Amino acid sequence: MTARTPFATRAREDALNRLGSRDDPRCLSITDQTILAVSSAQGVIDNGGFRYFFGADWPGQPPYSFFSDAYRRIGAEMAATCLDEALDLFPFADPERHGDLRKEFLGSLPDTHELLALGDRVCGDQAVWEHLEQYAKRQSGH
Repeated sequence: MTARTPFATRAREDALNRLGSRDDPRCLSITDQTILAVSSAQGVIDNGGFRYFFGADWPGQPPYSFFSDAYRRIGAEMAATCLDEALDLFPFADPERHGDLRKEFLGSLPDTHELLALGDRVCGDQAVWEHLEQYAKRQSGH
């Protein structure tokens, strides 16, 4: 279950309105990119861990560093590190570009695999939402 916070939820809605019909959030300001990246990623992770996060085809196929960088900008260092460490476990480069290979790899993992254990550390981490709330407030001047 996702535990989004009120101010961050409004900030996400505003960023989505600015995104409009464009596919890739990297066309937005760094603040909007950060809010969309973290809220989208954490929502997926909270619902299915890293298996869901890495199984998703993200709009614009950004490198996974796009997400870990966004987590770092809000101050969620542990989540960012877990993402980076999980990414290093893929047996091929640029998994965001290879959906079939990525999904095949994820499907082959036992539930005890380190990649999934790293996702368990991030899944349900309320601190991420709190960091996002504070980031959104700081960026808006609140």
